[in-house]
Amino acid sequence: MKFYIKSVFTFLILSLCYSCSTDGTRALKDESHASIHAKIQEGITTKNQVIINFGTPSETSFTDNGQEILKYEFTRYTPKLRNFIPYNFFSHGQNGKKKEVVILLDDKGIVKKLVMNEANVERRFGIIE
Repeated sequence: MKFYIKSVFTFLILSLCYSCSTDGTRALKDESHASIHAKIQEGITTKNQVIINFGTPSETSFTDNGQEILKYEFTRYTPKLRNFIPYNFFSHGQNGKKKEVVILLDDKGIVKKLVMNEANVERRFGIIE
């Protein structure tokens, strides 16, 4: 009986370790192409308005001619079913959906170009990937 209780407890702890997780800017969690384009309009929206709506960018860079690029990312992962096989120490993984928003600002800090991408992603880890 003690072995059974320990096994169930271990399974529950491992399940929590391999449950859903998120990375990145949570403000993008419920956003879609339509909602992003409604909030950020090319030629109108300023850098300050973008930061008020979405927070600090995940990454900032510059083009060769000095225009600023803001990048926002959000990924939600869900565990693969094989993670919950008892005594599976060899192969674990997660499937996810990644959202990425890239904004090009002109020299006055106004949104010049906006792109939103969504992609399915996968993470694998363990002895056997």
